[in-house]
Amino acid sequence: MGKRIVIVPRREFKVPVEAEKLRPDLLGSMTMHEIEKICVYEGNRKCRLGDLFIVREESTESEELTVVLKGDFSKVWRIGESMASGTLIIEGNCGNFLGYKMKGGKILVKGNARAWTGAEMSGGTIEVYGSVGDHLGSVLRGLKRNTGMKGGTIIVHGNAGAEVGVQLQKGLIVIHGDTDILPGLRMNGGTILIKGNCRGKAGARMTGGKIVICGNAGGILPTFYLDSIVKSVKVKKEKIEGPFYLLVGDVVESPECRGRLYVSVNRNPELKSYEELLKIPPEL
Repeated sequence: MGKRIVIVPRREFKVPVEAEKLRPDLLGSMTMHEIEKICVYEGNRKCRLGDLFIVREESTESEELTVVLKGDFSKVWRIGESMASGTLIIEGNCGNFLGYKMKGGKILVKGNARAWTGAEMSGGTIEVYGSVGDHLGSVLRGLKRNTGMKGGTIIVHGNAGAEVGVQLQKGLIVIHGDTDILPGLRMNGGTILIKGNCRGKAGARMTGGKIVICGNAGGILPTFYLDSIVKSVKVKKEKIEGPFYLLVGDVVESPECRGRLYVSVNRNPELKSYEELLKIPPEL
């Protein structure tokens, strides 16, 4: 018999609450009294977790510890930061920096998440059944190259904002809905799968990795070259049926053109003229 920790806000929050210790691998070794004494910040006010949240323990048949956050957590930031194991379920909306630097375990959101979800994560899984804000699976601004997401999986069943997967190194990001501009900015590895539409500039300054856009791509940057037309593309174990234009780039960043951008042929009729490039004899 395992245990399940349920946490519920005592009231609506007007300012951000920083609660980076809301993670199962940390709470699992603590008593209820110790959990209630955890230090959190509501704005610039230092307080105890128990002052802001009701905390209770329940029995469960699962042997793995599960932490359940019930209610509106949209003003609560840094949930699951550096989490390494266990399961965290959020039954509602949550705030910025969900799963920041996450290393393992699973986070399930039965609502929406805000900006910087999964930023700089290296392992584990985040699954959001609603939509997310900007900078999904991205690196924080101002940091040096090669510091982006290095592993793990992020799945969003709704839409995502701008700059998905900035400086992505490894891992998988799947968006079932649409994205705003600049997915895959400066990415060097990993995979981004967009099953809906993109507002444009996908793969800007990318040097490696793979982006697949099943909907309309919002136009292609002029620094990508058409390589071929393929019938399908494989993302992990899933085969995505096409056909797709395979474009390589971004040459403004790397003349080797190691980045791969797959764009649906049927959903991007404005790119039909690109097919003429495939008919040019190689000697020309």
